[in-house]
Amino acid sequence: MPRTGLTPSEIQDKAVEIAIDQMRTKGFEKVRLVDVAKEMGISHAALYSHFQDKTALLDAVSERWLVGLDQMQDLLVAEKKDPLQKIRTWFLNLHRMKLEKVKLDPELYKAFDMAAEESKPFIQTHLSNMHQQMAKLVTEAMEQKKLKKRDVNLIAEILISAGTAFTHPKLVAQYFEEDREPLLLQTMDAVLKGLF
Repeated sequence: MPRTGLTPSEIQDKAVEIAIDQMRTKGFEKVRLVDVAKEMGISHAALYSHFQDKTALLDAVSERWLVGLDQMQDLLVAEKKDPLQKIRTWFLNLHRMKLEKVKLDPELYKAFDMAAEESKPFIQTHLSNMHQQMAKLVTEAMEQKKLKKRDVNLIAEILISAGTAFTHPKLVAQYFEEDREPLLLQTMDAVLKGLF
């Protein structure tokens, strides 16, 4: 146990919290591991044992947000509701959570967008989680005869591809001033109708 009395996991969590505060106040480009360590009351060398560099710390911030986002979507997938409605809500939720991040936490969103561009491992995990969630919803819809029985993974990929215009980090940021929810729902309804 380090001098702080915190476990390694608690040190990482605290560093992420401080990094989030600094990103919000100074911008993500001005976050420095030395400053985070100083605020924690530990040496920057001690912090380097948890985060290889500033990029690793910023990635931890984005990863925490995506894990929370995936957990919220998992809860939706598990609900006992109409699967087609859950598919629509799944896309709406994803769009809204990213849009909210763009508007309320632009510096954190910039860091996330950079990580997405570089397709970091935690981004790949998020994309895999998205596909698994959609595959579950598609399977449920097929079992209830609300979608034609076909290759589940292919249909999940078709739906995710159709929703990309509303969920891709760059496009969410580009159109953040527009209300795109009606178009998102119309797009999903057209795709789902075509899959029935």
